Amino acid sequence: MIFVTGDIHGSIDINKISKAHFPESKAMTKDDYLIICGDFGLVWDYCGENKEEAYWLDWLENHSFTTLFVDGNHECFPRLHALPQKEWNGGNVHVVREHVLHLMRGQVFNIDGKIFFTMGGASSHDRGPLVGNTEEVIGKYWWKEEIPSVEEMQEGLMNLQKHGGEVDYIITHCLPSDLQKRYSQGRYRRDLLTDYLMYIKMKVKYRHWYCGHYHTDLDLVDDVTVLYDEIRQIEA
Repeated sequence: MIFVTGDIHGSIDINKISKAHFPESKAMTKDDYLIICGDFGLVWDYCGENKEEAYWLDWLENHSFTTLFVDGNHECFPRLHALPQKEWNGGNVHVVREHVLHLMRGQVFNIDGKIFFTMGGASSHDRGPLVGNTEEVIGKYWWKEEIPSVEEMQEGLMNLQKHGGEVDYIITHCLPSDLQKRYSQGRYRRDLLTDYLMYIKMKVKYRHWYCGHYHTDLDLVDDVTVLYDEIRQIEA
């Protein structure tokens, strides 16, 4: 079984995947998966893993299922990039815990016979009014790496080409530019990443696209779903 949901923001929204709110997890094993569409937020403290992070990461590790996530914009990227890296199911991952894995950008994974393309990252639309642009913030609560590098984007295109430009599922944090504009009516600005994802949407054949970021649950179009609180099972 493979399930997918939206942002958990560290401990803030993690309760939605507790057994009380996610009863399906009681029947899951480590060979079953929950995918989080960015803003994982448990690799966040720039000083290193703190007690709260350790508690919740161990809580996830002790769950019956394996947790997978793409990064959002609210992650501590220097810490994330310093984690052990390995190849897993055809793509590269960072190992947070043995069964808590970061699906790296621009990768293609074969998970239970289904092909997934992953591209994390997004612009922090709340950066200006909430956290500013000061030396006290940069490198502590905001990182330029929230937007994928050109190299990561190129790697994604190369990996998609290796798979004939066709996958089953796309997992991102934000939407392509055109769909983001349709959803937000201009409240979210387009950027290099959203334009890249729009190119992917036009060029790649896929069954369904899942993302987070927008703090809503919405089937935006037939083959694109925005998730936050809802947990969806991916079709067999």
